[in-house]
Amino acid sequence: MSKKAVLGALAAAIALAYGGSTWWAGTKIKSSYDTALDELPKQTALVRVINRSYEQGFFGAVSTVTLELGCAADAAAQVPAVKPAEGDDDEDDDAATPFKPVRLTFRDTIRHGPLAGGTLAAATIESELVLDVKGQAKAEQLFGKAKPLTARTKVAFDGGYTSDLTVAPAKVTDEGKAQFTWQGAQARVEVNGARTQVHYDLTMPGLDVSDMRTGATMKMGKLTGKADMDSSAGWILATGKTEGRLESFEFAAPKGLGTAEGAEGKALPTVLLQNIDMLADASIKDGLYASTGTIKGAGKIGETKIDKFEMSSGGRRIHAAGYKKLADAWLKSSAINGCGKGGGKASQAAMQALMDQLAPDLKAMAKYSPEIGLDKMLVEIGGKRGEISYTAGMVGVTDEDLQAPGMALLMKRGVLKANARLPMQWLEQIAATGAESGQTPPPEMVAGLVEQGEAMNFVKRDGSDITSQVEYSEGSLKINGQPMGGMGK
Repeated sequence: MSKKAVLGALAAAIALAYGGSTWWAGTKIKSSYDTALDELPKQTALVRVINRSYEQGFFGAVSTVTLELGCAADAAAQVPAVKPAEGDDDEDDDAATPFKPVRLTFRDTIRHGPLAGGTLAAATIESELVLDVKGQAKAEQLFGKAKPLTARTKVAFDGGYTSDLTVAPAKVTDEGKAQFTWQGAQARVEVNGARTQVHYDLTMPGLDVSDMRTGATMKMGKLTGKADMDSSAGWILATGKTEGRLESFEFAAPKGLGTAEGAEGKALPTVLLQNIDMLADASIKDGLYASTGTIKGAGKIGETKIDKFEMSSGGRRIHAAGYKKLADAWLKSSAINGCGKGGGKASQAAMQALMDQLAPDLKAMAKYSPEIGLDKMLVEIGGKRGEISYTAGMVGVTDEDLQAPGMALLMKRGVLKANARLPMQWLEQIAATGAESGQTPPPEMVAGLVEQGEAMNFVKRDGSDITSQVEYSEGSLKINGQPMGGMGK
């Protein structure tokens, strides 16, 4: 075979291989779109796919999708009528209509690999929000000529992808009344091929809001965040670590919050919080879900410097399968989410029906000794610290206990613990501030009230601090270790 024939055959083989790869990439991307759009409405009653089109070519495709967010127009027909209780005014239910749904259209311009948009990938996707003439006019009032939302996605050959999203800066001015300025947002999301591992980085440069009538202002500094999550158990039970940091938050109301024309309320102290760290961690072990969230930082309220504040809350030993079943049912119920005729009352009725339906699952979760609470909330000012905490849960639930009604089970096996520690000086300062408006007794009475509390064992003295402990367990209530009589026995 001649050299030209060999080179020709090689070129043909390369062309065929490239063409085959492009065809494979195009087929795989379309399949991914079909799967995602078929599954999306099954996750929640508040999202629907209204229109979808996929114009596929050999080297690329264009996908256009219209999503409807909120209550469906025919939600009322899907929700059973709620019989009003005696004395209720049914007219209130008629007035409680759900919010009108919002429709958003997204267009994705797809380039098939293996060389997609000049990069080695199964595909690259340019996404944008599509607006009609009226929507475009409104968008220009907010974002100017910039596109409100854009995204660029690189799809790997294993199905994983990396998306870079940008939300344009926005500014709204209501002449002489208020102004809203947002400096936009950027995010990068990385997802593996199995759709089980997610990493994201988020940046929001800042936000300013001002009310020109009252002089009230709110300013948020730069917000950054990142997360590494495992969603193999479903998004409801995503595990992993999330970190965030807000450089500053400031709120000022020099004329109070009155909105009447020309009216001025009492000035509120300026609140300034700085270097706010936010941490979250979630895990699943032996089928039990646990999560904690912490926020901490420093700041100033008026002339009072806050050396440190910290708040941590979370839950432990939550049966993962039972929790997911409850959450899924909640998300898929249009009635629980306030859709349909009846408004709040219909939602409450639907919630009660769901609780009745899932009562056996909820009771079964109690066997794992679940616990939730405010693990710690502390504030340090001038070398003094105040702290409160509480936890609530179930302990020692047996199969026999599960036969009892829910309230009886709660009274028998429920556990509540609460602790508080406050400097006496803070109580006196609070009294002095509140006494001016008549909302609290004068500072000179605080010591006497504390003494009465001590005599009744409601509070205790620990140096310059006032403490109190409350515990309910095994049907009995104790305050500062002393029984307060049997309950639930």
